[in-house]
Amino acid sequence: MPGNRQPVNHVPVMVEEVLDGLITTADGLYVDGTLGAGGHAAAILSRLSPKGRVLGIDLDAQVLARARERLAGESSRMIFRHGSYDQVPQFLKDLDLECCQGLLLDLGLSSFSLEGSGRGFSFQTDEPLDMRFDSSRGRPLHQVLPTLNSGALADVLFTFGEERRSRAIANAIHATAADELTTSGALARVVKSVVKGPQVTKTLARVFQALRIFINDELRTLKNALEQFGAVVESGRRVAIISFHSLEDRIVKQFFARESRDCICPPEIVTCQCGHRATFKVLTRRPIVPGPDEQVSNPRSRSAKLRILERL
Repeated sequence: MPGNRQPVNHVPVMVEEVLDGLITTADGLYVDGTLGAGGHAAAILSRLSPKGRVLGIDLDAQVLARARERLAGESSRMIFRHGSYDQVPQFLKDLDLECCQGLLLDLGLSSFSLEGSGRGFSFQTDEPLDMRFDSSRGRPLHQVLPTLNSGALADVLFTFGEERRSRAIANAIHATAADELTTSGALARVVKSVVKGPQVTKTLARVFQALRIFINDELRTLKNALEQFGAVVESGRRVAIISFHSLEDRIVKQFFARESRDCICPPEIVTCQCGHRATFKVLTRRPIVPGPDEQVSNPRSRSAKLRILERL
């Protein structure tokens, strides 16, 4: 049962790299749009002056409560908000602010979500198949799966998990009675009935990733948030984004490339017709990745990529 497990502490990735790339003034307000356990937020506060503050946002109310406990000694410098990072403009407006002096997104799944939330994020557990970060929004995954035909489900697995066996797995899931597919363990068993051998673990990871991204609408949220950052980050200040899989990183990379160019017309257009003007400067032509020591001490960091922008 979920209550019997002791979740491990979440270890934030590339802390020094984030701090060095993000902080440009010790007196500013920095937004941690994916607060999680508060590791990055605590590190940011350690670099700020007594006037510096951090606005910490998280969709998961349980995670946010744990962060409040961890950062209780910084109550005068921490501002907590329950919600999504694409709500940053509204949260700043509520504070009578137009912009912030830096913004961080760590798009990785927290250790607590995987091992302590009891919502079926991991194929190594047998928990209710929910997978929502915010349990107050929408319906749990086990209620949504029966509404998808096998073709739509295959599209989800292929698009969000890049799973080559998407159609066979989707057919197996669709053929399973809804009342038999209410836990993460049951879903894992269905996948294992299709995929055998040494590839099963990677397949399970892709399937669970795809369904999590789907039920939380993660990629749309990321795209929506990126479009807002030009208006919420002060000129000369920075945005740092840590991604953990190719789908996220591709979106971030493409946004960085587009917003650092004055013209985004197709190459065959000789004279610019788009009127687009660069809003950011890319500071990381290639993403920063964890060093060998960090990858050994924190294996979950291995796929992390850090990209940094500066507002023009």
